[in-house]
Amino acid sequence: MFARSRLRFAATRALLCALILTGAQDAPALTADAGWGGDTSAAYPALLADAAERRAEAMARVAAGMLAADPDPDGAFRHYRRALDLEPGNAALAEEIARIHLQRDEAPEALAVLKDTLKHNPDSAPLALRIAGIYVISLRKFEPAERFTRQALRTAPDLIEPYQMLYSICRADGRPADAERILAQAARRDNQDPGFWAGLADLNVRQLLMEGKLRDESASTPAVAHYRRAVRNGQHDPAVLLRALNFFFAAGHLGDAVSAGRRLLVLQPSDTLSREKVALALSSLGRDEEALAELDTVVADNPASLLAYRAHGEILLRRDDPVGALDKFEKALLLHDEDPRLYLEIADLCLKTENTERAAWWLARAREKFPNLPELPFYEGQLLAHLKRWREALNAMDVSADLAARYQPSFLTPEFYFQHGVVAERCAEHDAAARHFLACLDLDAGHAQALNYLGYMWAERGVNLAEAEEFIRRAVEQEPDNAAYLDSLGWALYQQGRYHEALAPLERASQLVSTQPDAVIEEHLGDVLEKLGRRNEAVKAWERAAALEGASEGLAGKLQAARAGTAASSEEAKAAKP
Repeated sequence: MFARSRLRFAATRALLCALILTGAQDAPALTADAGWGGDTSAAYPALLADAAERRAEAMARVAAGMLAADPDPDGAFRHYRRALDLEPGNAALAEEIARIHLQRDEAPEALAVLKDTLKHNPDSAPLALRIAGIYVISLRKFEPAERFTRQALRTAPDLIEPYQMLYSICRADGRPADAERILAQAARRDNQDPGFWAGLADLNVRQLLMEGKLRDESASTPAVAHYRRAVRNGQHDPAVLLRALNFFFAAGHLGDAVSAGRRLLVLQPSDTLSREKVALALSSLGRDEEALAELDTVVADNPASLLAYRAHGEILLRRDDPVGALDKFEKALLLHDEDPRLYLEIADLCLKTENTERAAWWLARAREKFPNLPELPFYEGQLLAHLKRWREALNAMDVSADLAARYQPSFLTPEFYFQHGVVAERCAEHDAAARHFLACLDLDAGHAQALNYLGYMWAERGVNLAEAEEFIRRAVEQEPDNAAYLDSLGWALYQQGRYHEALAPLERASQLVSTQPDAVIEEHLGDVLEKLGRRNEAVKAWERAAALEGASEGLAGKLQAARAGTAASSEEAKAAKP
């Protein structure tokens, strides 16, 4: 409780015993030894006995108060009060008495004690600041608070605390311009104290945070300059270096962060958190080898460092080493499995390393741990679709839709409905697929992929052909050179018997993919040509389709029929003419 008076209880007890045994004539030396004050006998020899007696009695009062503090706090307070009456200039004792008054919600009494003591110590900046703090915090009176703070500033212009107090008073009193002038006044000091410049930089950071300009390069210039000065002057001050590192890292001044952090690590090599920041800064600067060396040190000191494994994985990923990155991310997940995004990153890496079954395993595990997140079954559905396990994929997508409807409606985006529709269509759930595509279009009427997919699905089945054509034309309007959309349009027209109209979009589609032909487009083109009686051209188109991956099972039969001359009759060809 009384530690701030720099008086140890053991020393006090020893002093009491000495007073009893030796008498008051030795009190000045004993009180000096106890930390009570200096010997004034040289300056005031005539007053030595009286001063020693008063000092000794004050010391005894303090000791008695300490002994009585726990069982009788009021009695202890009376002893402290009497001791201060005997030694009214004792700032530490005044601070303790003021603290007790404040605990009792007696702010005026606390101020009275401190002001009386300040009269005996007019150059005490800490006392003046303590008074100002009570005015601000307990009484919300800014004018007297500012007066006492300026008194402290006149006394100690190279301490940062008066500037900090004045800045806070001006901000609280609605005077931001005055607060900025305080910062400018402090910045003009010729001061070598690193704590001063770090404290001034802290004030600038408060200003930046309030204005939302922490990463604004021009606005943050003063804070950067002050922290740099603090670092230059504080090469042996770990507290200052740490504050500078944290600012530089948060504000994106990564070169400065590395410089401050490395100096800090010389003083505190076991500071794992700071080393992690240095490693991340180095990584962001593209200095991967240095970053990896720092991360290896982090892991050696702390094998459970989640950040080290993740950062290492990110570097390996940048180096196009997905296998190594996967190993680091999996180790990170073993340390901390509370982040669902990490599961998704691992699943993505599994796909990149062609380890699809492992990706599915990780996603299934994630779903068990986070059963209410719609993202996880959605991505699992995407993975299962990639594996062409369509029915399982649809089940996962249905679960995702249900969870999103209950817990996260914002997840039901146009893209979600589109992907749901694709998987449903692949499972031959055509009605469900149509519902999902239409839901997508309700949210985004211009979603070209949904327009085309739904139109083509209807055209393939020979239903809703007029609407199918309308939807596909809307997609083509957005992307007139999209071969897939042109193929869909040609097929919708073909299904309506409009063969001449179907030919142009299909020929255009075939031209667009001539360097990488598509089996479906070539087969559709052959079908139209055959209906138009251009059998030889149809056969060539079908032959091109048959040579490509993805050719349909019925294509061989079409070719056989065409070569045997039993394809579309001349009557069908005549009927197809415009």
